[in-house]
Amino acid sequence: MSNATPHIPTELDTARLRSLFMRMIAIEVVCVAVALIAFAGFALGHVQPLLWVFVAALLAGFGGQIWFVMAWAKETKAKASHG
Repeated sequence: MSNATPHIPTELDTARLRSLFMRMIAIEVVCVAVALIAFAGFALGHVQPLLWVFVAALLAGFGGQIWFVMAWAKETKAKASHG
C-alpha cells in the first residue's frame, strides 16, 4: 500500500468546489428531513401516499450526490487537462 498523496492541480478553484459541496449538503439535509417526516407519517399515521414522498426524497438525495460527483469530476478534469 502506497502512502503517496494524490496529485491535486494547484489552479483548482477550491472556493467553487466548497460551494458545490455546501449545496450538496443543503440538498441532503432537506431530503433527509423530508424522508424522516414522510416515513414517520407513513409508519405512525398510516398515510399511504407518504411512502411515495419518502421514496422521492431518497431518490432526490441520491440525485444530489450524483450531481455533486459529476460537477466535481467536471471541475477537476477541466483544470487537470489545462495544467
